[in-house]
Amino acid sequence: AVCQSVVGLFASVEVTKLAKKTETPELIALAKSGNEESMTQVVKRFIPIVKKYSRQLGYEKACSDLVTWIIEAVYRYRPNTTWGRDELNRYFSRKSDHQK
Repeated sequence: AVCQSVVGLFASVEVTKLAKKTETPELIALAKSGNEESMTQVVKRFIPIVKKYSRQLGYEKACSDLVTWIIEAVYRYRPNTTWGRDELNRYFSRKSDHQK
């Protein structure tokens, strides 16, 4: 139920002209600089990943935790690196440590 609410919230957000013509790395950089519209669009782009991994994590608040993680990860964004993969690995290793 929590995930459906979170996903529904971002699914209802219209893809803006800015988001349509902006590549993900540039959109992340705009979000990192404080552009709220860009942050919303970044989260919207990652909703399929949020849904996939929230099912894998298997606890009720996983979806909202992943959205929070995306927002926090944007502020750690480093262009031209393996940032996304590194962030995802860090998230899952932290989650598995907490579940032990």
